[in-house]
Amino acid sequence: MSLEEVIKTRDEQDLKDLVDEGKVRIPGGSLGWVIFVIAVLWSFFHLYTAGAGLLTATLQRSAHLSVGLALCFIYYPLNKKRDDAYSRLPWYDIVLALGGFISIFYIYYFYEDLIWRVGAPTTLDLFMGGLAVILILLAAHRAFGFILPIVTILFLTYPFIGPFMPPLIGHGGYRFVRVINDLYMTNTGIFGIPIGVTSTFVFAFVLFGSFFQASGAGLYIVRLAFSVMGRFRGGPAKAAVIASGFMGSITGSSVANTVVTGSITIPVMKRGGFTPEVAGGVETASSTNGQFLPPIMGAAAFIMAEYTGIPYWQIAIAAALPAVISYFALLAVVHLQAAKTGMQPMKKTEIPPFLSTFVKGIFYWIPICVLIYYLIIIRLTPITAGFYATLTIIGIMVVMRIVKLIETMRSGTVNWSEGLIEHSKGLVKDFINGLESAAKSMSGIAVACACAGIIVGVVTMTGLGQAMILLLSALAGDSLLILLLISAVISIILGTGLPTTAKYVVMATLVAPAISTIAPEVPIVAVHLFILYFAILADDTPPVGVAAYAAAAIARSDPIKTGLLGFKFDLGAFLLPFMFVYNPEFLLIDTTWYKALMVAGTSLFGIYCFSSVIQRWLFTRTKIWEQVILLGVAISMIWPTWYTDIIGAILFVSIYLHQKAVKAREDKAALAAKV
Repeated sequence: MSLEEVIKTRDEQDLKDLVDEGKVRIPGGSLGWVIFVIAVLWSFFHLYTAGAGLLTATLQRSAHLSVGLALCFIYYPLNKKRDDAYSRLPWYDIVLALGGFISIFYIYYFYEDLIWRVGAPTTLDLFMGGLAVILILLAAHRAFGFILPIVTILFLTYPFIGPFMPPLIGHGGYRFVRVINDLYMTNTGIFGIPIGVTSTFVFAFVLFGSFFQASGAGLYIVRLAFSVMGRFRGGPAKAAVIASGFMGSITGSSVANTVVTGSITIPVMKRGGFTPEVAGGVETASSTNGQFLPPIMGAAAFIMAEYTGIPYWQIAIAAALPAVISYFALLAVVHLQAAKTGMQPMKKTEIPPFLSTFVKGIFYWIPICVLIYYLIIIRLTPITAGFYATLTIIGIMVVMRIVKLIETMRSGTVNWSEGLIEHSKGLVKDFINGLESAAKSMSGIAVACACAGIIVGVVTMTGLGQAMILLLSALAGDSLLILLLISAVISIILGTGLPTTAKYVVMATLVAPAISTIAPEVPIVAVHLFILYFAILADDTPPVGVAAYAAAAIARSDPIKTGLLGFKFDLGAFLLPFMFVYNPEFLLIDTTWYKALMVAGTSLFGIYCFSSVIQRWLFTRTKIWEQVILLGVAISMIWPTWYTDIIGAILFVSIYLHQKAVKAREDKAALAAKV
């Protein structure tokens, strides 16, 4: 199928049927309508508070989590393999949903009374707190599998087993009353920073992304990406990287990104000769990396702003250059993949013309410009910037409906009143669907952040953070490089079970202070972006790589192989975080434009060499000694010194010339064989 045929087929499908992992249960009948209304009202509550003003912190967070926890039990079935798992809502899930809502809403309803008895909880307070913790763990299992609740449980046991731990990480122990009090009745546990961020900033931007998708911007971005990259070797895969980068920078959700762009790019990649696993892996890597690309970087970046005290706009500017280079690394890996498998460019007749494609959807850039203007230039709070950007995209949806109405009137197919009613209904439907889509995305995120809050609460209460500084310092000594490698490995291991947000919170709580202690000269933003990048990099890995499951369902491929290939493609930028830790100019900190260009140039050079090592290909298959030299060149680009750059360049030129000569001999031999 051509690109337009794939788009047409995609338009005729319900995207919810394209994925098995990450989709949610939608029961029919009156119960389904009740759930739909609750989800829509939950999203509208956040849209309203973003514009009219937030509630008191505890009230905002408890109102947010109470409904989010309930929706998680409704949206995610216990047994996903049952034939009726996504259409039938059993009675026990209704009970669990009600229990989850009551246990959290208890904080909202009795807020004024609870203020006066923090530190001296009643029996009912303890019961509700214990129930809330248990139901959060059960909901986390529903949404993310067993590893996130297991990790949370391990932290939960730490306050009670401290007396039996080694002296370095041991403590005197804590009573059950103290644990529940700190985790449930204060803002240092369940209702801490992670939930605080998701109930404000994150929900505002998820709403913006949902309305952006509902407006049809996803198809425009995909067409535009194909018009730019389709003419190159492996064009469909490169177009997938570009399209997913743009969409990921707006939605901040890897699953939503995979479904919206992957439903088009994956079939075109398969048609171009990529295997299903490779096509799904490219889309997975491209979609997950969108969480690192400004202006919207996903939930973890907003939590980073709260943890570090650094304004979000500064974090976005610091992440801009590394994010662009990370996508260059993806393009490099995809290019080498296409080269070694003999992929060809798309046919000219299948490539949309760039200029006309760009102009037809130029209005989609308006809300993005509004967001950047208010977030980066005016420097309003993220929630205010997100609210104005959301109003802008809603306004564009209204204008689009008016234009369609005028076109309908001119065609004479329906009269004015019928057309007005039809397009008014369509606008209302798009608006409500945007609200519902945001609710579906946020229910799982809310539960993940509640688990992260529990972990942070335990670390804060027990002083585990200080113990981890001593432990990691003992393991790494005075070597920053060893500590960074340990951090990267831990993050990747956690990535097999934890979603990005929870993973970042764990690493930021336990590891970031150790890095700052050993290397106080490294800027805080560099430390936390290092942690965030590896949290995102590991997001492809099974069994919790939800984006990989979504891509595999579209590609009809093996989800485990798809996730592992996505991780392989992401590894092209493995050296990137080390580069900006050792050279903060990379983050545009205290630098000039020509120094930033120099740093970017050497980084691109090093990352391309590392991509060649991963793919074992330059102009032809590389030998082991060539891979060793290229790896050395890539590593030499980490340190910002002129002599390592010169030595690396000389070594690369030697490999380059040798590979060109080998390729020429191979081509000559192949031509002689044909003759």
